[in-house]
Amino acid sequence: MSNKATMSQKAAREGLGNPQLFEGGVYVTKNGVAELFVQTAAEREAELNELARERELNALGKILMRGKNDIAQGRKSTPEEALKILRETKG
Repeated sequence: MSNKATMSQKAAREGLGNPQLFEGGVYVTKNGVAELFVQTAAEREAELNELARERELNALGKILMRGKNDIAQGRKSTPEEALKILRETKG
């Protein structure tokens, strides 16, 4: 386990009405072994938003690298040509 706080299942059950107890994440233990990890909804939402942002940045990086490779291989067009191609493929 990391340096996160730990608490017994009993303490976690008793503290469910107090979200501040779980701020920063808490390992819930059973017989001294971590069984669950509990965090506040706000922290989880922030974590999911950060993961989504990272995925978007990775996707943007891939798009940029593809564009760079296309230019290096001579596959390029003007904005007008690109729009024409898009319109033709849409039907």
